[in-house]
Formats: sequence, C-alpha cells, structure tokens
Amino acid sequence: MILEICALIILISRYNMNRVFLLSCLVFAMTACCKTQKEAGVIINQKENLWQITINGRPIFINGVGGTNRLDVAAASGANAFRTWGGDVEEIRKNSQLASENHMYIMQGIYLPKDSTLYTDAQFRKEKIEEVTLLAQTFKNDTSIFAWGIGNEIELANAANTPAAWQFVDSLARLMKSIDKRHLVSTVISHNPGALDMIAKYAPNLDFVGINSYGDILNVKNIVAESDYVGPYLITEWGPTGWWETRLTDWKAPIEQTSEQKRIVYEERYKNAVASDSRCMGSFVFLWGQKEERTPTWFSMFVEDDVPELPLNGEKTPMVEAMERVWTKSEPKQTAPVVNQLTINSIDFNPYIGVNEKFHAVVEVSDRENDRLTFVWEILKEATITATGGAYEPRPERAGEVMTTELNQLEVAMEDEGYYRLYVYVLDNMGYVATANIPFAVQ
Repeated sequence: MILEICALIILISRYNMNRVFLLSCLVFAMTACCKTQKEAGVIINQKENLWQITINGRPIFINGVGGTNRLDVAAASGANAFRTWGGDVEEIRKNSQLASENHMYIMQGIYLPKDSTLYTDAQFRKEKIEEVTLLAQTFKNDTSIFAWGIGNEIELANAANTPAAWQFVDSLARLMKSIDKRHLVSTVISHNPGALDMIAKYAPNLDFVGINSYGDILNVKNIVAESDYVGPYLITEWGPTGWWETRLTDWKAPIEQTSEQKRIVYEERYKNAVASDSRCMGSFVFLWGQKEERTPTWFSMFVEDDVPELPLNGEKTPMVEAMERVWTKSEPKQTAPVVNQLTINSIDFNPYIGVNEKFHAVVEVSDRENDRLTFVWEILKEATITATGGAYEPRPERAGEVMTTELNQLEVAMEDEGYYRLYVYVLDNMGYVATANIPFAVQ
C-alpha cells in the first residue's frame, strides 16, 4: 500500500494541477495507513519500567472480573474486562457476544491439566495442538478478546511445574501467535515464585504471566521482582483471605471473614497490590458470581439465588461496593449493610453447644442509608466433601429450617451432635446483602 502511494506521488509531481492539495491528501492517507497498521490489535508497551496494554492504539488498565456472571453490573461498576478458564468454539462465541454487549474485553482461558505425565504424552499433545489451532484460526480477528490464557495453575502444589510442561506451553504460545497476530498470549500460575523462574527459562514466548494470589497478594510485587522473570503480569485472581490461609477452630474448621472485613481487604489489596506496581497491568477480581468452596459465601461476590427455601435472589455483597469504589474512584450511591460481628452466646470463636440446649446468636450490624434490614439465618453442617484448585464441592446439608427475622438475633437448639456453621444474611432490600458465619460444635 505504501509503495503504491509513493508511485502516485511521483506521477502527481509531474503535473501542475492541484499539486499541493493532492500531495497533502496522499501524505495524510499514507500516515493514516501506517497508523492503522501499527495500532490494530493488542500490544504491550513498555516505557522504562511501566508496562501497559494497548488495544487498537488505546492504553487500558485491566479492571476485570472472574467469570461471566452479571456483566451488566460489572460494567456499570467500572469493570472493562472478564476472564474465563476455558471453553469450546461455541462457548467462546457466546463469551464474545457477552463482551460486545457489555463493552468489555475477554481474557479467554484454554484448559490444561495439572497432571505432569500428560505433557510427554504424544496423543494428549496432538489433541491439544489441534484444539489450539482451531481456536486461533476461528478467533484470530475477534475484537472482544484481548488475550489467551493457556492453562490455569498447572503448577499448583508443583503438579506440572516441570520443564516438559512449560516447554509445551511455550510451543502452544508460538503456535497461537503464528496464526493469531492480533491477541496476546499468556499463562496463569498460583502464588508460586518457582513457577515464575520456570517460565522465564522454558516459556519465553508468553507476552505476560497471570498470577493468582489471595491473602499474600501484597507480596506479589516482591516475588516478581526477585524472580528470573522480567516481563509484565496481571493478577488474574484475587479476593478474600483463602480458607488455607486463615485460623482454624479446635475441630479444624476454617474461619471466614465477614463481608465487611472482605470489603476492607478488597479495597486495600487493590490499592496496595494491583495499582501499586508498574509491572502490573491490571487484575481480575474473584469471584464475580457465586460458588461453593468450603462455604457458599467464601469467594462469592453475589449470594445464591436458586436454593430451595432460602429467600435470596443473587444480591450483591459489600465486595461489589468495594470494586465500584476503587474502579470508578467515586463513592457509590448505595452501599451495603455493615456486619461487625456474629456471636453465639457472646462467643465469636470456638463456641461449644450442648445437644437440645438453646443458644443465642447476635449479629452486630449497621446501615449507612438506614434501610429496613431483614435477617435470614441458616445452619449447615460443616463441609466434609472438599476439593482444591477450585474444583467442584457440593453444598453442605442443611440442619433444621431457614429462619427469617426482623431482629438481629436468633434463639435455636440443635438435636444432634456434630460440627455446624451458622450463617446470617443481612438484606437491605435495596439490592445488597451482608454476610457472616461462625462454626460451632454440638456435643
């Protein structure tokens, strides 16, 4: 295109009519052409130690959410991207449509297993290469995707933190980039300094690394700086303190933060980890939805909406309020109730109850807007079927009935011995719900 324009300029110069005007138009066209070629797609710019994603010439700091739930709320709260963990062609097409409808970008995941033996298995490698080839060819011009994420925590507990695994990830990155010139290619690891060193040595063709981190998120900056890895990163999962990082009861039940404690750490962790390092290009907060992991509320930024006899409709938690505040840098018009403490018989840790003995539960709560509050109480057995790495866990069995009160307290007795957890949901009836739970033993 540029050579053709230069030839036209030479021809025009031989004539006198409107020479200056025509030359000006052609120079403008040539400049626009060069600019379009340079700015199309997604690139990473580095100026000194500042790394930044640029999409079609526009710098963007990724304010993202994990999952595809309630993307309208995410966009209205200031989010500009969402992340997935995998999907086939049809699912990715649906994700692209969701992104377009909500004016957001996608970090599209490509599933890889944590089994290190598979990375030397010829059949597995062949099938994965075919899958990646198909995805790259199908979506190479998709304007909603900004990056591919090849694998999520394949090295968790050093499962596939091997040269063979990372070399295969690197070969998939090279393959994808040979077909798809528009998008960035990355992988996602857990809070694992050793994995960063392995990537630096065996997967140099990745454009950036995604790091998942929870209670230790403030140290991400340091582990990146001290590793052999010299590129940029996104914090691809973060949120409350994890169940593996918190204190335990006498019977080894993990203590979950109240929703107000989570709101505070979400805001602090965004400011002091995500937004404080020039090598960090943004993040994806977890989980912009609801899931069971030790409890129904631990990582859930929305509550459940389809549980029989539980009068919840997917309301927002205070963590959504937190993200709106940090993303938009303004105060939300509506805020959530503030839960300060939940106690059983005035005890907030390790309460023991006798069989058929009535106990007294109280939740201390306030509301900035003085909205009418409704209290929903539920007792579940302590989770015994558990998993790691975010794998499926069933909802624990309920004990007794769900109770709804207009007061912030409850009296109830337990008929059977065992380990349980009392949950309270404080609804402001304006779209928000605050949460708290406390494990207790019946003997």
